[in-house]
Amino acid sequence: MQMFEYLQCPLCRQPLQLTDRTLRCENNHCFDQARQGYFHLLPVQNKRSRLPGDNAEMVRNRRSFLERGHYQPIAEAVTALVSTHLAKEGIKDNKNSILDCGCGEGYYTQHLAENLPDGCQLIGVDISKDAVKAACQRNRQMTWIVASGAHIPAADNSVDVLTCLFTPLALEEFQRVLKPGGLLLIASTGPNHLMQLRDLIYEEVKQNFFDPEPGLRAVFKNAHIYNQHLEFAFQLDSNPEIQQLLAMTPHQWRASAEARQRLEQQTELAVNADIYLHCVELSR
Repeated sequence: MQMFEYLQCPLCRQPLQLTDRTLRCENNHCFDQARQGYFHLLPVQNKRSRLPGDNAEMVRNRRSFLERGHYQPIAEAVTALVSTHLAKEGIKDNKNSILDCGCGEGYYTQHLAENLPDGCQLIGVDISKDAVKAACQRNRQMTWIVASGAHIPAADNSVDVLTCLFTPLALEEFQRVLKPGGLLLIASTGPNHLMQLRDLIYEEVKQNFFDPEPGLRAVFKNAHIYNQHLEFAFQLDSNPEIQQLLAMTPHQWRASAEARQRLEQQTELAVNADIYLHCVELSR
């Protein structure tokens, strides 16, 4: 198993050491590896609910949708940006540390693992136990952790690359764990993302969207910040695929009964993706 040397205890922030499938700190806080392969480093005080994050059904829908390759252009673009950064910075003893914060069921994390240089140490972190369990099925050799992105169980200045793809941001925490010269890569949706699906849900479609750049510039004052815009189309050829896409989005909570009925009558749908990849290269 690949392990970061810089994992830290979520209770006392002391370094964790792995011995016989148990992570232990000097204060004797212990975290056993689950039979599926992950470690649970989410103290109860860091939970927002009894079972935070995506539930098992949401994870199944997301995994089924992603396995069809509809979002492969995103995975490829993320991997290319990370690869370019590592090549520019230089591989450091083949031990670049890469943390996927909000990894979900591991689709993007696994794509990174398959396409980055050998020796890169990857870790996936998500607050959803169901998502991390599913991620373990992708790659038992990788380190998967149940933890909060707002309280990442990693030491200060210990991560070379941190990805945060379509998940809530904790910019001060990201700044804490990233090394000088590190890369933060954030994926967000643009104003026209899934417009065809939204047209079926809402009587009036609003083009409001979240732009993280002002927050990034406020926190990472001396960093080089740039973005890459991705637009591509994909085709959904069955109603189950359409329902899976809906289940991956916040629109599932907002769709009215009438909108759900309209969606149930759709047997195919051509959809456009509108994605921004925001890169923050920290100064040394």
